[in-house]
Amino acid sequence: MEIPKYNGTCHPNEYVKQMRAYCKINRITSEPDILELCILMINSSIYIPEGIDNLDKLVRALSSHPTFSIFKDSCKRKLQVMKYIPEEEGNYTATFLADFRSLCNDAEIYDHKEIKNLLFSTYSSNEFSRNEFLKSVDGVNSTDKIFKAFSDVVFDELKVIKYGSLITLKHVLTGKYLSSCKMKYQTGSKQQLVFAGERSNEKSNFSWLLNSCNSYQTDKIFYGDDVYLTHKATGHELYIERCYKSPTTGFAEGIIT
Repeated sequence: MEIPKYNGTCHPNEYVKQMRAYCKINRITSEPDILELCILMINSSIYIPEGIDNLDKLVRALSSHPTFSIFKDSCKRKLQVMKYIPEEEGNYTATFLADFRSLCNDAEIYDHKEIKNLLFSTYSSNEFSRNEFLKSVDGVNSTDKIFKAFSDVVFDELKVIKYGSLITLKHVLTGKYLSSCKMKYQTGSKQQLVFAGERSNEKSNFSWLLNSCNSYQTDKIFYGDDVYLTHKATGHELYIERCYKSPTTGFAEGIIT
């Protein structure tokens, strides 16, 4: 571990904490020695008044220096422009929230309402999730619970079906899946037929791609949205042929074409 240095780009408390860790590793246990190291490693452009005889006074002195105000303003600005990107993979949410919380601490933002507003502003995916977050933190006065609420909302969004998603449709009563294969009606439209079949190893036969019917439908699917289904195996779209009836069910033919 390299010896910490202070130039006004970290919180004074964090600087002293890092110096304590450095001294612990190097078996420096005397408070005067730790204080002396702290002062020695402060950038010479930062004025330290006389009479600093303990670490608490040093922290107060560094906190009252103009560089600390600049640092806090910089951290707050970073918070104001941060954006959460739902499409990111891995442990992105944990990393994002850890960075956000660290910036709040550095900017000395402890007001729960301000934290909620800043966190709300990072999420620009859709109004539904933003509103869900506001509802979940209404009346919450715990920083830990605010961050947990944000995590819960973005996790729930992963389960939301979006346009372009690959889905399967299961009939509840029979347990069979909406399927199609290279079989055609012998009568009627003579197009490739659609049926409720057992789940097979050929997943593409019962996999369907969700597509939007309107240009303004580009993100998540909501109740009442018009959609159409494209069969993954063939790339053809699902239709109901109302002019012909299935010889098996007596209902309108389900076809892909």
